[in-house]
Formats: sequence, structure tokens, C-alpha cells
Amino acid sequence: MPLVFALAMCLTACGTIVDPYIPDDDIGGDWRVTGVVRDGGTITRDGEDTFVLVCIHKADASFYYDEEDQTLFDYVEYPITLAGDPWEAFQGIDFADLNGDGNSDVTMRFHDGGNELLMVWFWDAESEQFMYQPDEG
Repeated sequence: MPLVFALAMCLTACGTIVDPYIPDDDIGGDWRVTGVVRDGGTITRDGEDTFVLVCIHKADASFYYDEEDQTLFDYVEYPITLAGDPWEAFQGIDFADLNGDGNSDVTMRFHDGGNELLMVWFWDAESEQFMYQPDEG
């Protein structure tokens, strides 16, 4: 019986990971509250703003529409392999327009193995993808 009580207390104390971008009334089968969302922000492309949710993976960061169905909006691939767990190393993301073309770029910060890493990708309208900028990080 003490084991059951301890387990119940742990579940109560630990709870579930709640995404601050999702209102409490959306909890259920919604992918956004499963603990995979690490951050969010607004990406501007051709004058249109789209709020995205950011999922951090081993080799990339994926940006999903903030909708019940998990639909990919875009992503960036890391130019290096991070030494540690990317989820833990992640410090933040910014979608500011760094090169003045009117489209969002991506700046990601990581703390990896004692090093502060800054990675930058510019939006390339011609190829319609984010291009890593080694000289910007």
C-alpha cells in the first residue's frame, strides 16, 4: 500500500508537462500538450504572419502550425551534431528579420557541453528554405 501511495503522490507532484502556448481547455488528445513543444514564435513570410510551435530534435528544429493536427510549416537542420541532448541544450529561438528582406530568419541559442552556440539561418525566397549562415553565429 505505501508503494501505491508514493506513486500517487509522485504523479500528483510531477503532473504532466503543460505547454504555455495552449489554453488549459485544449488538453486531451491534442499533440501540442504531449511535451514535444519546446518553444513558439511568429514567422513572417511575404508579409503574412504565422504563429508556429517549435519542436527540438537531434538533427533539426521543426516548426509546426499551432493547430490540433500536427502539420509541418518548416524546419532548420543543425550544421553540427550537438554533443548533448538538444532538448536540454536549447536556450531559445528568435524569428527576427536579420537581413532586412521582410521575411523572418531563425536564430537559435544552445548551451552545449559548456559552450554557448549561436546558429543563424536566413530565409531564401528563391529556394523557399532557410539557409544556414556560418558567419553569423
